[in-house]
Amino acid sequence: DRVSPSGEAFLVLSAVRHALLLCLAFVLQTTWIPHIQIAGIVPDLVLLLVVFIALTSGHLQATIFGFAIGLCQDTFAPTELGLNALINAVAGFGVGVTRGRFVADAIQVRLTILTVAVLVHDLGYYVLHSNFPILDVPYLMFRFGLGHAVYTAAFGFVVAGFLRLRRELIPV
Repeated sequence: DRVSPSGEAFLVLSAVRHALLLCLAFVLQTTWIPHIQIAGIVPDLVLLLVVFIALTSGHLQATIFGFAIGLCQDTFAPTELGLNALINAVAGFGVGVTRGRFVADAIQVRLTILTVAVLVHDLGYYVLHSNFPILDVPYLMFRFGLGHAVYTAAFGFVVAGFLRLRRELIPV
C-alpha cells in the first residue's frame, strides 16, 4: 500500500510539528515547569506530548519521538543514560498500540489514559533506576507517582481546555 503524495506531505508535516512541539515541551520542562511544583511534584509535559502523539498518530511516531526526547532528557542525568529514552518509548508504544481498542474522543478517557501512562512510566523509572532500592518503589509510587500522575493529568486537562477554546475562538 502506497501513500499518496498529499498523504506523504501530511505525514512529514505531522512529524515536523511533533518534533517542534517536543522541543518546546523539553525547553519548558527544564526551565519553566520547575517553578510550578507542588510538594516537589511537577507535571510531565514531555510525557503528556508523547501520549498525545500516540493517541493522534499511532505507536510508531510515539515510540520514535518518545525515544528521541528521552535521550535529550537523559543528557541531564548521564549516569542513567537511556532510561528516559526507554521508558518514554515504551509509554508511547503502549498507548499507541492500545489506541484502537477504546474511543479516546472524550476528555475523561484521554485523561485516564494519560494518568495510567504516567503511573506506568514512573513505575518503570523507579524499578529500573539504579539509585532506588526495589523495596522503596511502593513508597516512591505513593509519595511521588500518584501526585505526578494527577498533576500531569490536571495540567493536560487545562491545556486541552485552552486548545479547545482557541479552536472555537479562532477557527482554522
